[in-house]
Amino acid sequence: MTDRMRHLPCGQAVNSNESLQEMATKYTQRKGNLMIALQILDIRKCMAAFLIDPLFDKYSLIEAQITTFCTFTIDGRLEKRFFADESDGKEARNGSEAASAGGAASPASPGSRPSYIKWEQVKETCFSIIKGKQTPLFFKLVLFYPEELLSDFIRRTESSVSPGQVSGLCLNLRYDRSGLVLTTGTSLTVFTPDRSVERAWDDAVKKLLDSRGISFS
Repeated sequence: MTDRMRHLPCGQAVNSNESLQEMATKYTQRKGNLMIALQILDIRKCMAAFLIDPLFDKYSLIEAQITTFCTFTIDGRLEKRFFADESDGKEARNGSEAASAGGAASPASPGSRPSYIKWEQVKETCFSIIKGKQTPLFFKLVLFYPEELLSDFIRRTESSVSPGQVSGLCLNLRYDRSGLVLTTGTSLTVFTPDRSVERAWDDAVKKLLDSRGISFS
């Protein structure tokens, strides 16, 4: 690790009902866990990996913010109400059938964590805003490692931390006129001195950048 690779404070144990967006925005407000900030030296290659290649397509988008002639902000939480018209009729039929059978349709858990869209669903939109003769004044992208792959990743670390105790593995890409920084983060539901998951995630991100020929310090 070079002198310019910095260890930063990250989240401690989190509320199991806290949204991923809340977890991501609180990383810099807490002490305990570690994350690293990598100064990206090859900005063009890195941006292509996020905006053109399918490398991060299956990651969950927590938040995107782009400032050009104005500021565009995308909240990655899935708005299920958008699909309500399509599903209302089906749910009504299912509820009626359940009632006639002596049961009832199960309501959504009030404390359940919100769902997030995949990066691939808005990647082209973000790219269309960013591309052009002038570079953006500011760009921020917060992604979480694919939830369907998280358990396998945790098990491979041989950590004492179980997959159910890891809320997410975060990537925070931030650009301004001073440069591009990629920050990692790990969100746990428990406090533990075992840092093997954080270290494994940090190593995985650095190896991924190396495999794409993206230089960093």
